[in-house]
Amino acid sequence: MSGLNKKEIDFIYKNGRKVYTKFFILYILSSNEFKVSPVVSKKISKKAVIRNKIKRRVRNLVRIFFSKGHFLVIVKEDISTIDFIELENDFKKNINKINKIL
Repeated sequence: MSGLNKKEIDFIYKNGRKVYTKFFILYILSSNEFKVSPVVSKKISKKAVIRNKIKRRVRNLVRIFFSKGHFLVIVKEDISTIDFIELENDFKKNINKINKIL
């Protein structure tokens, strides 16, 4: 698994489908390969350590549920203190929408 490069990110912004969850905005593009790029702005946390923790959690969350597709995940709020189970439940609520896209 790898991240998306700049051209792929721009392409997904323009052509990908959006799915809104409580904690995330997902841009999804159907593909046979699997790539995830989480986006966490400095508005969420000024500390790089916390932003990186959030990115690791998001990558792991997407990896649990999917094995193909390009995902650009924009984090809406600080999820570093939220239980991983709550994040999984939020993701599960929208899994049908995501599977229709893939």
